[in-house]
Amino acid sequence: MKPLLSRVESKKVDKAAAMLKVLAHPKRLAIVDLLGKEDKMTVTEIYRTLDLPQAIASQHLITLKDRGILSSFKVGTKIYYSLSIPKLLDVIDSLEECCDTM
Repeated sequence: MKPLLSRVESKKVDKAAAMLKVLAHPKRLAIVDLLGKEDKMTVTEIYRTLDLPQAIASQHLITLKDRGILSSFKVGTKIYYSLSIPKLLDVIDSLEECCDTM
């Protein structure tokens, strides 16, 4: 087993912390949760479902895509987004359980 200090300073922990920082925004978390329930959605479907201004939704989608959390593909003029890391839903569920016990 590695000493605690070397595990804490590892790149893996740094990457996890960076991912949690991205997910820390409530709207980005809502987008991840929504796309975990749907196979794919367009920007329009996302911002209408979450009642967000289109520009705000687009900014969050770009941030999530840049971090590899979402992927996108284009069909005609529509861009569809989907969740690239389905295990993030387990994180959301775990956090929800923790909040229920607080």
